[in-house]
Amino acid sequence: MIKRAIALAAVLAALLTAFAVPAQAASGRYFYGVHAGLAGVRDYHGYVPSTYRPGTPMPLLVALHGCTENSFGFDLLTGFSALAEERGFIVVFPDQSTLANPAQCWNWPLPTNQHRGLGEPSLIAGITQKVRSQYTVDSARIYATGISAGAVMSGILGVTYPDVFAAVAMGAGCEYQCDILAQRDPDEQGRAGWREMGSRARSVPVLVFQGSADPVVPPATAGRVIEQWAQTDDLALDGADDGDIDAVAESVVRGSVPGGRTYTHSVYSGPGQGSVLELYMIDGAGHSYPGGCSCSLYGDPSGPDASGITWDFFLAHPRR
Repeated sequence: MIKRAIALAAVLAALLTAFAVPAQAASGRYFYGVHAGLAGVRDYHGYVPSTYRPGTPMPLLVALHGCTENSFGFDLLTGFSALAEERGFIVVFPDQSTLANPAQCWNWPLPTNQHRGLGEPSLIAGITQKVRSQYTVDSARIYATGISAGAVMSGILGVTYPDVFAAVAMGAGCEYQCDILAQRDPDEQGRAGWREMGSRARSVPVLVFQGSADPVVPPATAGRVIEQWAQTDDLALDGADDGDIDAVAESVVRGSVPGGRTYTHSVYSGPGQGSVLELYMIDGAGHSYPGGCSCSLYGDPSGPDASGITWDFFLAHPRR
């Protein structure tokens, strides 16, 4: 029975891989691995574009799936491997273990997963370091993104490893030390995030996507994410809570996808930094990945192209 289950899993993985390889990504190559740390073991897969040359630094994107997904499904949903081939970056997709969470959610509510060197953040950081050891990665251009539970974990990575991740993008996530009942002031979580950064504190640029009709993550949560990061980044600038970065947008622009959804794009700036925080509130969108492949249950092709927008945001925000 065990051998049969292993064989079936191998077949399913092969099928998922086949479906997840876009035609335009055929000239690069995929890689697969397993990382073991004190907090457990996690599989991962990734993609190296055809333009990669050893010795020439290339950006790295760490992409985290949501609940009931796996790394292959998230690759298919987002098209990040194809985008990596097109735009010239390495992407790695850590895979949550069903042994750690039967629904394959990243376990962001656990206290051990809120701190550097512990739990799942340490495993993802370990996978990141493993990829860095195998390829020539631009250390100033390492980024993290995710959807839902993966979004929350991406935010945690920004707080726990600000010296590693230059910027993060979050789709339908919540603030650091997420308060589901929204009983705490997000400024409190912002200060907690700054304290967690410690001596590594720096202003981390953050991009947020949220659907206005999301039945899983209340749309108002996006405002809490912005408020948390505004406080964290403000304190990280100079250690003073002086409003250099705040949750008041300097720019609010309406946009639309031809034949698709409308959205509001808000930009929050810092002194001499340009945009630090950005929010896309997408009208009528549910708990889905904006612009994601219709072949996935979580894709919303009528939304703005979250993957392309995310990469543009990341390119504008190397680690300083």
